[in-house]
Amino acid sequence: MLTTQSYLIALLLYWGAAIGGVWLLKRLWFADEPGRGAAALLGGIAGLLLAPAFPGEGVETLAPALIIVIFNVLFGEGVASAASPGVWLVTGAIAGAIVSLWWRRRGLPASA
Repeated sequence: MLTTQSYLIALLLYWGAAIGGVWLLKRLWFADEPGRGAAALLGGIAGLLLAPAFPGEGVETLAPALIIVIFNVLFGEGVASAASPGVWLVTGAIAGAIVSLWWRRRGLPASA
């Protein structure tokens, strides 16, 4: 069983890898200044990867919502057990796209 410290380290490593992956996608797939569609796509991908959720009823720890949805559908009780984390997943994707579009519109400097 994970201790609190190892759980937090694992979650931070996952989030760091997700952010690094989205950064690599931006650098390899899109021009220096991606258009609105590309910005929304990258934000949505970031939201999918970074959205946290509770794995089930009575569980006090968070996990990445994408992983919870996949595992609950494949190995859990099916789609019914993935509905609540799925809402968090979709909300994260929408929020990521909105933040990305806002970031692009404000003209804030993108990561180098």
